[in-house]
Parts: sequence; C-alpha cells; structure tokens
Amino acid sequence: MKKLFLSLVALICAMTANAQQTEATTATLQTGDVSKVFYGINALTSALAEAQDGSIITLSSGSFNVPGNIDKSVKIYGAGYLDDTETGVGRTLLNGAITMNGIYNEHKDNIYMEGLYINGDININNASNDELIAGFKIVKCSFNSINIREHCDQFVIRQCYVRGAIYGYSTTATGFTIENSWIQWRIDGFNAETSGIIVKNNVLAFYSSYGSDGYNGPYYYENCIFNNRAVQGGAVLVNCLGWQAAMSNNSLNTTTNCYYQPEWIDWATFFADHQNDLNFFDADNKARKWVLNNPTKFAGTDAKAVGPTGGDFPWDLIPSTPRITQSTIASKTVDGKLSISIKAEARPVSE
Repeated sequence: MKKLFLSLVALICAMTANAQQTEATTATLQTGDVSKVFYGINALTSALAEAQDGSIITLSSGSFNVPGNIDKSVKIYGAGYLDDTETGVGRTLLNGAITMNGIYNEHKDNIYMEGLYINGDININNASNDELIAGFKIVKCSFNSINIREHCDQFVIRQCYVRGAIYGYSTTATGFTIENSWIQWRIDGFNAETSGIIVKNNVLAFYSSYGSDGYNGPYYYENCIFNNRAVQGGAVLVNCLGWQAAMSNNSLNTTTNCYYQPEWIDWATFFADHQNDLNFFDADNKARKWVLNNPTKFAGTDAKAVGPTGGDFPWDLIPSTPRITQSTIASKTVDGKLSISIKAEARPVSE
C-alpha cells in the first residue's frame, strides 16, 4: 500500500509540475516520503545522481538519455516499452545502452527496472572474477541483448521483449529465471556446470538450419515454445513445444511430455491469431497475445497453456505503476493553490 501511495504521489508531483513547465518529459525521484521532479531528456541522469540506495525513480513517457553507469540500488519505473493505443500513453525510451560496471570488492544489489524500452544492450561488467551481483530484476522491458560478465544470483528477466540474446561470458548464474518473455535469439554462454538457469514459459523465436553455431544453452526449459533452433546437449526440456530433432539434439537432451511439430502442423493452426510465424508483432504492428488455438491440448506443467500466457506471470505488457486514466489541472492557481482532479487505476505489482 505504501508503494502504491508513493507511486501516486510521484505521478501527481510530475503532473503538478508539468502544469507550469514546457518540458513534458519528467523523472520523479522518491527517497522515503520526499519527492523531487526533474525535466527534459537528461531527467533520468539527474535523478540518478541525487538518488540513494532504495530510491524509486518514476519516468514519464518520452525519451531519456541513458545515465551511464548505474551504481546505486534503485528501482526505475517507466510508462511501458510500447505505445498504448487504448489509453494514449506513450512508451518510455532510453536512448542507448545501460551499463553496470563492477567495482573491485563492491557491487550494488537489488536493482529493479520495469516498463522501459532500452534502445541498446544491457551490459553487466565485472572488475574481478570474485564479483557477484544479486537480486537484479528486469520486468516488462525491451532491450537488444543482455551481456553478463559478472557472476550473478537471484536474477530475473520477466515479461520482456528481448530483441537479441541473453548471454553469459562463462559466468555462473544461480537462481537465474527467464520467464514469460519473447526472445529473438539465443540463451547461452553461462557455465552450465555451476549455474542454475530456469527458462520458463517463453517464446524462443530464432530460426536455425541446425548449424553448429548459436545453439540455446544446456539449461532447464519448461513450458517453452521453440522455433527449430537446436538446444545444446545436456539440457532438460519439460512440456515444451517445437521440432523434435532440435529439442532432443540426437537424444543428448532429456525431454519429458514435450509436443513435437507433427502434433501441431504449423504456427497458423497453433495460434488463435492464425499467424504462421513466431514474430513478436502482427501484421498491424501490434504486439501479439500468444493465445493458443487449443490450450488444453498443449498444456504446460501447471495445466495452463505452454508459452507466455501460462505460468505465474501471464503475458502482460503494461507496467505495475498506477496509471492516470483521467485528469483535470487548472490553468492557474487560486489563492496560491492549484486545483487538480485525478482518477487512477492500480496495476498488479510485478515484483
């Protein structure tokens, strides 16, 4: 409840300030019960500079310059990674890559990002092989690739639109969960012997001619939908759907209750929208919903449909920050007061 209240305070502060400003792009910094609003394309950078560990930064729609290195344990919320045609809310765009550079014998944990379109990669770099980043969550965001060069624990990628790859550079990832997301390319590069990676309820969309390069890594896959890209030997696949040859990899992988291509024939008959591919967008350039034509037949381990609509976090692109559905702001103050009327809807918390 306190988080909801503070989020509403942030939105109201931004709207109140905007009523008297020409800049529409805002970043609202919340530290405890204190809020401060920053304006313009560098608003996120300015807010992060004044933030403390535990601060919350709420971004409006619009474009923001990336802040360089994120070195504080903060939460950053945006308005969403796609324009919302139903409400007229535009996306929050970060112009460039996000970087977290490790510091020798020091790191920042519990960084959280939600509702952002990142126009570049997310790079997590290390200062030594002993470094570890923990509790990093990326929810309902879109980014190119994420490159993880630092050992990590309790790392979550959820309900995201990943336009590239999720790649570890021989790093150890424990408690690493990728769920209810769409991934353009591969998940690979982590130390499979020391890592614990769960890939659950995702669409792994990349098409392959079964070449030896670019396999998905030998991890645990559950309720996922694969294109015909092969999975490296040693993987475990449970209630997944795709091409048998690619998923079993000449019986090098363990497959249980999986669905193979002859059972569903083609994508057009498999999906309720009858689109014959695994593209993220439909013909009208709208994000697809991934509803199955026969969800009962192609069920996951939880008896829900395989793919992003099942699992604990069904496919939903709208971030969990409250949304302003109606507002009226007076054009001028009366007796030093500004009249504001706001209606807002709460969203389920994604954390």
